[in-house]
Formats: sequence, C-alpha cells, structure tokens
Amino acid sequence: MTAQQLAVHVALLKSRAESGVDYSPRFGALCPSCGKPAKIVRTLSWEGDTRIRYHRCLTPGCILSSINQSIKSVEIDR
Repeated sequence: MTAQQLAVHVALLKSRAESGVDYSPRFGALCPSCGKPAKIVRTLSWEGDTRIRYHRCLTPGCILSSINQSIKSVEIDR
C-alpha cells in the first residue's frame, strides 16, 4: 500500500468513526477498523429516542486505536 493509499484508507476510517456506527445494547459498538467491540468512554443523555455514545478501540494494532480516534455510536430506542 502506498503512502497515498494509506492516507485515503485512514481518512475513510476516521470518517466512519466520526459519522457514527450502530450501537446494540447486547453487543455494544464495533470498531469500524478492526470489527472488535469498542470501550465506552462517554454516554450522553437521551434526546428523544436517540442516545449518542463515544468509544475508543483498545485493540493492539488497530489503526483507530493507534491514532487515538474516538468512535461515535448511535442507539435508537424502538
């Protein structure tokens, strides 16, 4: 992978992490880079039927973990 390809790949992963992944009460939120469960670091209050959480991936070798990128998750109460 060239430096330019790596930069594009990292930018896409950061974009996914910032835009939000699904949150499951049963399984939590998965890191968009490595697919492993991410640790909750902050939970916001419910706004209507939606709750936002922020996570960090703690998996060694994961790109988002290495750059210390937070991961946003969205839970919807159905």
